[in-house]
Amino acid sequence: MAETMHCYRHPRRETKVSCATCGRPICTECMRQTDVGIKCPDDARLPRGARAGAMKTGQIARTILAGAAVAIVGVPVVYALFQIGFFTLILSAAVGYGAGTLVHRAGGRNGGPPAMAVSGIAVTIAFAPLLTQQFLAGGPFPFIRLVAAIIAIGFAVYNSR
Repeated sequence: MAETMHCYRHPRRETKVSCATCGRPICTECMRQTDVGIKCPDDARLPRGARAGAMKTGQIARTILAGAAVAIVGVPVVYALFQIGFFTLILSAAVGYGAGTLVHRAGGRNGGPPAMAVSGIAVTIAFAPLLTQQFLAGGPFPFIRLVAAIIAIGFAVYNSR
């Protein structure tokens, strides 16, 4: 069962509608129909291009938290990824795509440079321990692991734009 939402401008009014841009819950009185969906009054006033990549403080905080989660959970995922072997490059693309999707959605699907930077840094942090460990151990540098990391980072950045 879904959690009850309340309009951000009218806290006593229950709603099932949220702004297509920022994700805040809005009641029927506050919602504005636009060409790209229902928006809150604040976002409906802005021209379409003005909102692309512009994130509010709460969205930035959620984006950073999602990036931290990707970095932390990503380390064991990366270790498991390299145990599989043959499909490592394909799976690294899927892992990067999933990380970018998580960060993008956590930020209210607003994307832009902040979400792209957080996604790229988070995936880089997830791959860093394995690459550093291999580099410090000596021997031949594992180019396949570096390529897998670059693929994952690229997919994460691309999918969070």
